[in-house]
Amino acid sequence: MLAYVFWHRPYPQTEQKSYETAIVRFQRDLAAQPPPGFIAAMSFRIEPVPWLNDQPGYEDWCLLEGSWALDPLNGFAVTGPRQPSHDAVAAYMEQGQGGLYAHAGGEAVQTPQSTVHWLTRPRGVDWRAALDPLRAKYPTINIWRRQMVLGPAAEFVVEVADDTALEAPPGWQARRVKRMRLPR
Repeated sequence: MLAYVFWHRPYPQTEQKSYETAIVRFQRDLAAQPPPGFIAAMSFRIEPVPWLNDQPGYEDWCLLEGSWALDPLNGFAVTGPRQPSHDAVAAYMEQGQGGLYAHAGGEAVQTPQSTVHWLTRPRGVDWRAALDPLRAKYPTINIWRRQMVLGPAAEFVVEVADDTALEAPPGWQARRVKRMRLPR
């Protein structure tokens, strides 16, 4: 399973409620007539992150069966009955960055509030061995690993269903970001 993750923020003059309504409408339209390989989509309001110029914004997750589903998603998102809702949210957006992450273990977080820990490992460190103690200590975490460098976000993301503070492996950099899931 892959996740296409898209971070974005609206223009300063955009009303938060209008932006969030547009995001949710687009995701509903996408799910109503999904492209091949589409599993699910969800959006979160997030705390400031460096890849949004240290400003708060939004994080969209589009779960896909594999990399082969990226082309259909790209085409479906901007055509047909989804085009008006896509264009509406895009018109509000000032900045966006994307990333592609592969599932590396755990169960998807389904709670309205959650926390993600963006982790960067030192070069040359075996990530599997370094993350195994995290899995043992926090059995409900969900881990994703970046597949391609498409944007400035960290190499790993660890989702937790609450506000748990994780201890990053020795030498790793970590950034903790709280998020609130937008209603469907």
